[in-house]
Amino acid sequence: MADPTDDPMREATLGTRRIFEGRALTIDILDIRMPDGRKTTREVLRHRGAVCVLGELPDGRFVLVRQYRKAVEQTLLECVAGCMEEGETPEQSARRETREESGHDVLTLTPLGRSLPAPGYCDEVHHHFHARLRDAPAGQRLDTDENLVPIPLTADEIQSAIDTGALTDGKTIILWHLYLRAKAAGRL
Repeated sequence: MADPTDDPMREATLGTRRIFEGRALTIDILDIRMPDGRKTTREVLRHRGAVCVLGELPDGRFVLVRQYRKAVEQTLLECVAGCMEEGETPEQSARRETREESGHDVLTLTPLGRSLPAPGYCDEVHHHFHARLRDAPAGQRLDTDENLVPIPLTADEIQSAIDTGALTDGKTIILWHLYLRAKAAGRL
């Protein structure tokens, strides 16, 4: 990979002001100099990163979750996902989140890639995984602020939900397409 400091489009950071620090994210205002010398600011939401997991049961169904999202005032159909904890690897986080949200233990975990959900204003990275799950659920271990329900779906049901707009969550759509590409390439 090329050295990012050699990028002719790179914007130099001249200063940073933290204007918000919360439990899951912070917001910084960056004073920057553009390559042509103009100065301006960038608002950057800082996030520790997250994992997105497509858990597959032995019968070939996939465990997604229904979860109410206050920001959009809707219950969404999504993949298992969650923030990485301090010091966790993406793999450790994926195993933990899968158990917490789906109730199933992971047998095998395959990385499918990474994505940047909103690079115009956020530094968050999503780590995408396919997981083969144990058949019998051991029970969810939801965080105290979580409210979600696991939903097992077939591949056709997931594809139909995307096609009809019943599944609109971006990370889940990206994960589904990464899964389909990995499966077609014989990596799963």
